[in-house]
Amino acid sequence: MSYEREHDDNCIITSLKKRLADPDCPETFSRREVADLLFIHESLGNRLNRIVKISDGYQYELKHLTSELQQALANVKTLKGFIPICASCKKVRADDGYWRQIEQYICENSDASLSHGLCPDCTSNYFHLASISDEAEEIPASFSIKVSADDLENPVISHYLNIISNKHFNDTPLRADLLRLLEKYILLQRRQLRIARISDKYQAEVKEIKEKFEKEARIDHLTGLSNRRDMFRVMHAEIARINRRGGILSLIMFDFDDFKSINDMHGHEAGDLTLQYCACLLRDVLRCDDTAARWGGEEFMLIQSGTSRDGVFRSAERLRQLIEQSPLYYKGTKIEPTISLGVALYRPGEPLNELLHRVDSSLYGAKKQGKNQVGPLNE
Repeated sequence: MSYEREHDDNCIITSLKKRLADPDCPETFSRREVADLLFIHESLGNRLNRIVKISDGYQYELKHLTSELQQALANVKTLKGFIPICASCKKVRADDGYWRQIEQYICENSDASLSHGLCPDCTSNYFHLASISDEAEEIPASFSIKVSADDLENPVISHYLNIISNKHFNDTPLRADLLRLLEKYILLQRRQLRIARISDKYQAEVKEIKEKFEKEARIDHLTGLSNRRDMFRVMHAEIARINRRGGILSLIMFDFDDFKSINDMHGHEAGDLTLQYCACLLRDVLRCDDTAARWGGEEFMLIQSGTSRDGVFRSAERLRQLIEQSPLYYKGTKIEPTISLGVALYRPGEPLNELLHRVDSSLYGAKKQGKNQVGPLNE
């Protein structure tokens, strides 16, 4: 069931990616598609949390194994004591196992533990162990798993492989334990790398979906312009910039004259087409620093920086003429929309609500004076 669900999620994401990549595809998404994306986002988040918990467990176990490996090596390096016998080659004298018999008797009949000294040759060898290279020279024949090139890139694995491969280490009692720990360490390291790759993939997908949701939250689905929420964000940012550095900020607000008659005569599809057509015209005349948004219904808002009193009137009039002189056709019927516009200039220190009230009053004035015109500037 989980596999089928994951397959369906991948199909949904693939379909949406194709639609986003297709320039002729509509820029809107249905509620069902957004709901599916949200469900996928939550599922990926839950799966990522589970993976993180598993990864933390493996990292703890790897840390514990590393500590055991270091302790084992420390034990090997401290094999020295008061009895003059070599722990590696036993070449004190030809005693036919005399010292071993003494050691066995002491261990069996007391709690004492004997540590062995080292002969000069073995002492030199153990000094050599401490300076072994981190690049593995050979793999021990007794190794039960196949070591790959990726495993050898880990300096811990390479270093301990060289220690185990050293011929003077063969008779050490800790060798088998160290070999077992190293094999387990390699297997856990491989699991961690696989989990990291899976985690990176899921994080990339979550990031992509998050960016898609953030974009959807800022864009009006019908026109492709910014929505009211995003326009408020832009207004606050521009006002803060003007208050810090100075400058001029202007608003142009407009809506369609008798828009209801377009819906009544031609249907709501024609009304939506009119709004989309207007948005296309508006994008063609916007400057790089301008921001346009669908304010609500058939109302639009345009914010401009660095535009003087005369400049904002010219911009508004140019936009009015553009809409008036650009009719559109719907099912063979010609639609000739017109717009009324209101303008306002920002006063330093003025609350945003007051600025919006003045531009709305200017638009109301344009409607009251006969429509299809630019309203007065309420300074």
